Amino acid sequence: MEVVTIWKPVYVFSAAVKIFTALVSLMTAVVLPFNVPTILTLVQKAKVSEQVTATLRASEERKEALLREVHHRVKNNLAVICSLFYLQSMHTKDEETVQIFRDMENRVHSMALVHESLYGSENLARIDFAEYAQALAKDILSSHRSPGAPVQLKSNLEPIVMSADLAVPCGLILNELISNAFKDGFPGNVGGEIRLALHSGRDGKCSLFVEDSGVGIPADLDVKESKTLGLRLVRSLTQQIRGSFELVRIDSGTSARLQFTVNHHEH
Repeated sequence: MEVVTIWKPVYVFSAAVKIFTALVSLMTAVVLPFNVPTILTLVQKAKVSEQVTATLRASEERKEALLREVHHRVKNNLAVICSLFYLQSMHTKDEETVQIFRDMENRVHSMALVHESLYGSENLARIDFAEYAQALAKDILSSHRSPGAPVQLKSNLEPIVMSADLAVPCGLILNELISNAFKDGFPGNVGGEIRLALHSGRDGKCSLFVEDSGVGIPADLDVKESKTLGLRLVRSLTQQIRGSFELVRIDSGTSARLQFTVNHHEH
C-alpha cells in the first residue's frame, strides 16, 4: 500500500501533462489556419524588404565606384595639364613667361590635389582641408625651395571637413598666398619663415592665415585695386565663396587672412 501511495502523485502529474499537451495541440489546430496567411505575408514582406535593401546597397556601391573613378580620371587629366605647362616652361627662354607657366602649373596642381584627396578618402564628397593644406604647402615649398636660403614652413592646422565645391576655391587661394609669400616675401634668395594656420569658430566660421617673415608688402599697395593676376584671382574666389580677405603688413613681414563659412550639413 505504501508503494501505491508514493507513485499516485506521479500518475496524476503525468495525466495532467498529457491533457495540457492535448489542449495546446487542439488550440494550435484551431488557430493555425487563421494565422498561416498572415505569417506568409510577413515572410514575403521580409523577403521583398531584403531584396530592396540589397538592390539599394549594390546601387550605392556602383555610384561610389563611379564617383571614385571620376575623381581619379580628373586628377590624372589635371596632372597631364601640369606636365604640359612644365614641359613648355622648360622650352621657354623668357624668364617672365617661364614664371607664368609655373604659376599656372601650381594652380592646376592645387585643383588636382583636391581630387586626389577625395579619391583616397572614405567620404568621396568631403575632405579634411587641414590635411590638404599641409600637403599643398609642402608641394609649393618643394617647388620654391632654395638651397642657399631655406624657407621654413610652420603649420597650426585645425581639422576642418568641407565639400569639394568649397575646397577647390580655398585651395586656389591658398596656393596664391603661399606662392606670393615665397616670391615677394623673400627676394634675392633670402631665407625666412612661412606660418600657416587654420582655425574654426562658431556657426561654421573659419579663418585661414598665411604669414611670412619676409620684407613685407609695399606700404602703398591697395589690395582691392591691385591689377596683379594673383590678387585679382584671390578677390574673385573670395567673392565666390562669400568670404572676406585682407592682406596687411606686420612687424615681421606680411599677414594674409581669409575668412569663410563651412556648411557642415552639405553632402
